[in-house]
Amino acid sequence: MPELIELPCESPKCQVSITSYQAICSRCHKVWCKDHKDDHVHECAQAKKIADDEVQSEKLGQIAKKANARELTKLLDQVKFHEKIFIKEAETFRPGHTCLMDIPPDYETLQRSKWFAAWNLHFLLTFEDGVRWLLRVRQNRGHRLPSSITTPVIQSEVATLNVLKNFGVAVPAAYLPHHVKYGKENDNVTGLDYFFYEFMEGKPHPYPKAGWLGEIDLPEDQFNQFIEEYAKVQIQLSNLKMPYKGIGCIYPSPQNNGRTEVGPIVRQGCFMNPTPPHFMGPFSTLQKMFLAKIDAGLRYIKINALQGRNPLDEYLWHLEMRELVAASKVLAEKPAELFIKHVDKKGDELMVNDEGKVVGIIDWEWAYVTTKDDAFSTPKIFNFTYPYVHGSNELVHAEKMLIGCYERHDRPDLADCVRNGRLYLRLERIGYYDPAFKKRGFREVFGEDIPKDFDPPEDDLSWRIYMMKRYEHDEGLKEVINRFGWTLEKAEKLVEEAKQV
Repeated sequence: MPELIELPCESPKCQVSITSYQAICSRCHKVWCKDHKDDHVHECAQAKKIADDEVQSEKLGQIAKKANARELTKLLDQVKFHEKIFIKEAETFRPGHTCLMDIPPDYETLQRSKWFAAWNLHFLLTFEDGVRWLLRVRQNRGHRLPSSITTPVIQSEVATLNVLKNFGVAVPAAYLPHHVKYGKENDNVTGLDYFFYEFMEGKPHPYPKAGWLGEIDLPEDQFNQFIEEYAKVQIQLSNLKMPYKGIGCIYPSPQNNGRTEVGPIVRQGCFMNPTPPHFMGPFSTLQKMFLAKIDAGLRYIKINALQGRNPLDEYLWHLEMRELVAASKVLAEKPAELFIKHVDKKGDELMVNDEGKVVGIIDWEWAYVTTKDDAFSTPKIFNFTYPYVHGSNELVHAEKMLIGCYERHDRPDLADCVRNGRLYLRLERIGYYDPAFKKRGFREVFGEDIPKDFDPPEDDLSWRIYMMKRYEHDEGLKEVINRFGWTLEKAEKLVEEAKQV
C-alpha cells in the first residue's frame, strides 16, 4: 500500500488533490480522483471497457509494461547522469579506495537482473580491492515522496542495520548519504532517495505457498530445514535486548555521535499523517501504539481514503477494534524488555547458501523495537490461510513445527510467542478492512479482556445496526453517517430485506 499523502489528480480539467490508497493507478502510475478515474484520458479506464477479456487483459498489460519502462528508464537515466557523484560519495566512506559502478544499459536489462525489486533498485559498486557494495535507490513511480517521509525511512533502516551488525547479526553494514546524515537535503542534486550498504552473498530463500491463501508448500526435507533456520535466526534476535525505553523505530542520534535512539514508527498505509510530522511515536505500550494507528485510520476513513467499498462498516469495525484494544490488559502492559521486529517477512528476507543455510537477513525497512510477544509472533507467511480469513485462530502445521523446534532449543518463551501470536497478526489488519474476514476471529484473540456488555451479532447486517447504536455518540461516526448517506432506518431496512430473500 502507498503512503497516504495528498497528490494532484492528473486530469487536465481537475484542480483536486486526492488522498487515497487508490489514488495512484497500479498500471499507468498516474493519479486520478474518483470523478476522473474513468475519463477518456485515463487509458486504463478505457481498456477496462473492452468486452473481450483476453484483449482487455493484453491491453492492460501493455499499459503497465509501458509505464514501468517509462519510470525505470527515467530512474536509470538519473543514476547514469549522477554516476560520478555516487562513486565519489561511496569512496569517502573508504578513504584510499576507488570503485566502479555497474549500471544496466536499459530497462529490459535491469528488469531481468537480480537487482530489481518491488520498491527499490540496486546498483553494484565494486572497489579495487574486491569489496562490493550496493547503492539502494527507491523507485519514484512518477511521484517522488517528500523528504519528510523518505529521510526518516532511510535513517531508520540504516541505523537498524548498523545496530544489528554491531550485535553480530548477519546483516550488511549501511551508510547514510552525507546530505541525510548532516541534514542538508538541498545538497542532494540527484533527485533520488538512496543509501549505500554492503553486498551480501547468498540468494533469497525459496518460499512457495499452496496458493495465495495457503500454507508453506515445500518438500519435507526443505520444510524442516526452513523451520530450523528460521528458528535459529529468531533465537539470535531474541538474545538482543534493545537498549531503548520506548516502542518505535531506531534512528541515529541527532548529534551524529554514533549513538542511536528510538523514535517515530515509519510505515506505509494509514499509520501516518498526510502532512508533517507524518509519523507517530515512540510509544510506552503497544496499546498506545495500536490506538494511535486506529485513530489515524479513522481519520482517513472519514475522507474515504482507505478501501472505500463501504466507509460506514469500515469506520464501525475500526471503532470496534479501538474498544477492544483499549480494554486489553495484555497490550496495556509496559514492557520490561524490548526487541527488534522485522516487519517485511516474506521468506525472501532470508539469504541462504547452496545448502539452504541462512547467511544473511535483508530488507529491514520499517523494522521497529517492540515487546517480545509482538516481535516473535509468527508473520502471515506462516498462517495467512482460508481458515484464518474465515475466523480461525488455530495454529497451522508450520507453527506447530516451529513451537517444537523452539522447545528442542530450550526456548519455551519463544514457543509461547507463537502460541499467543494471533493477537498481533489480527492487529496487522488495522487500516485494511475487508468484510471477507470474519469478525469473530478478531474478537477471539482478546480473550477475557472483551467488555462484558460487548455481544455483537454474527451476521454483518445486524452487526452494523448493533455498532451504530453502540457508538451513536461518536462524533466521527456522525460525520461518516451524514457524508455517506446512512441512517439507522436504512440499515434496519436492509436487514428486513435480507430476511425476505
